Amino acid sequence: MRILSFIIWTFILYLFGGFNEESPHGKEFKISCSTCHSSKGWSLDNEIYSFDHSKTKMPLTDSHKDLNCKMCHPTLVFSEAKAKTECVNCHTDIHQKTTDNFCDKCHTPSSWIVNKITEIHQQSRFPLLGVHTMTECQKCHKSESLHRYDVLGTECLDCHREKYMATTLPNHNSAGFSTECSQCHYIYSYEWAGSGFNHSFFPLTLGHANVECARCHINGNYSIQSTDCYGCHKKDYDATTNPVHLSGCYSTNCILCHTTNPGWSPVNFDHEAKFPISSGKHSGIACNQCHTNPSNCTFSCIDCHEHNQSSMNNQHNDVGGYSWNSSSCFNCHPKGNAGGK
Repeated sequence: MRILSFIIWTFILYLFGGFNEESPHGKEFKISCSTCHSSKGWSLDNEIYSFDHSKTKMPLTDSHKDLNCKMCHPTLVFSEAKAKTECVNCHTDIHQKTTDNFCDKCHTPSSWIVNKITEIHQQSRFPLLGVHTMTECQKCHKSESLHRYDVLGTECLDCHREKYMATTLPNHNSAGFSTECSQCHYIYSYEWAGSGFNHSFFPLTLGHANVECARCHINGNYSIQSTDCYGCHKKDYDATTNPVHLSGCYSTNCILCHTTNPGWSPVNFDHEAKFPISSGKHSGIACNQCHTNPSNCTFSCIDCHEHNQSSMNNQHNDVGGYSWNSSSCFNCHPKGNAGGK
């Protein structure tokens, strides 16, 4: 009888909590113990563990898969971790609030190493182009910790002021050069001078390729120079005697006859537009046969022509306005043929 009474009271105590201890996971915990534990003990049994964390707000992937539960749930009351799915809830912000809290913009659960920084930077105020794609982050984002990414200026001078002020050949500051470096320097070059210099406003090709800056920028004057040929080549123009350019019949726009090849050759003067010398009787004729006076650009038909004045007078006695002079010859025979215009 006493044994039966003991059993009954034990059962009653169990029902009313005498032996029904509260779960260490909290009152609201509804998951079966057998999901994580076995008869081996209360430690997590990985052999039978079957809780599907992918159905929560924080799927465990990559490096998160091997974490001990207490790393994120130190009290093991899982309800206390609700909504704590942001990285900063568990990870120290080494960037000290200089970036946003969305770590997955740069990092992945598998590694903290950033493998697509250029792609990420393209979405910023300063897309990385040219040589900037190879620049170490800390060259621009300087800090004691090396991990702060404070917002920087996007103008060239914000990073390159020291180089700009220190340059003396030419002196950028005293010359009043633009602080927009890309106007003179290629963003895709690894050097400031040489191939890195952008002179596209006046291409330095052929004869201009190796000219010293001071040849055009006299007395260190690097203000905008005239791109007119005559501005730099007046001495060459004035000194030319074969033929004499100063006669007034040659344009000071050198490119009408010349290219930028060294030595002013070959000459591309279009004589055909003035008088054809590549066909008919005048084909291959020497310049001085028509241009008898090298000091000017006049031409002569009557000095070099095979016909004499008397025979020409007879042939033209019925032509109104005929005159024995070169200008009259050209007016009627601009193409150099006997039939006239």
